[in-house]
Amino acid sequence: MQTRQEKIAQFAKMMFSAAPEFRKSYVRPPLPDGGCRIPHHGMFSLVILKKEGKTSMTALAEKLGVSSQQMTRIVTELVDEGLAERSQDGANRRLINISLTPKGEEELSRFFEIGFKHIEERLSPLSDEELDALIYHMSAVVALTQKLRG
Repeated sequence: MQTRQEKIAQFAKMMFSAAPEFRKSYVRPPLPDGGCRIPHHGMFSLVILKKEGKTSMTALAEKLGVSSQQMTRIVTELVDEGLAERSQDGANRRLINISLTPKGEEELSRFFEIGFKHIEERLSPLSDEELDALIYHMSAVVALTQKLRG
């Protein structure tokens, strides 16, 4: 029987080996035009902005897991591409909020459409039973990771 520490080590090894392949093969699908011009942190920022709406730079950096300096660079790229916009917070002028632009909404929709087709292709070899099992286990992973966030 494995100890708790051995189980955690086994999980860590699985995560470290699966994460790069998962991100490369599923989270960031290849785009038909030869590649996404938006870096992955930028795309994840757009996803967060879509879910959260207008968000402060600090909150966005925290949700993305990057430093404030990195977030500034990421947001600058998004603003330069016309995908997001900065605005001062009405209550506290020192706070800068970020929100999606209509172009950002379109780009995100395009990414999700391409991503869905890509994942559909990747999962096509699975039987319905295997797909059900994958959904069941992925749901469990999502629920457990949400529990860890507290």
